[in-house]
Amino acid sequence: MNRERLIQIIEAYGALPEHWPEQERDVAQDLLRHDVQAQRLVETLGPVDDALDSYVPDALPHIRTRILASLPHRLWLDRVLEWLFPRELLSNFWRPLLAASLPLVAGLVLGGSVFAVEATDTWEDEIILIALDEGALATSDE
Repeated sequence: MNRERLIQIIEAYGALPEHWPEQERDVAQDLLRHDVQAQRLVETLGPVDDALDSYVPDALPHIRTRILASLPHRLWLDRVLEWLFPRELLSNFWRPLLAASLPLVAGLVLGGSVFAVEATDTWEDEIILIALDEGALATSDE
């Protein structure tokens, strides 16, 4: 361990060796005994560590209720989509099922939207077509 690493540890974890990483603690303490600059840094950061350790934040009453009230309300569409596409373990079951049914739904939508040709021919139209056909046959026989 070198001086730069010791200073990084002191600045990151504070002046108390109990807060330092266990793997480097013994080596850092040995180096601290011989390094005057690091000792001065520990002395200057000691009161800061004490102040931070003694600080107790004020309890905020009903903080959970206020946070939940400030969240935007979800639309019914979001809830339906979350039900259809869950984020849980069942999503491994639903997603392939929905992906497999998409071609079926697309076929139904396209099949329903394409207009089928309706046979609106009347008997009169049929008789005319038969007469035309027989006339063509009579002329081709001669």
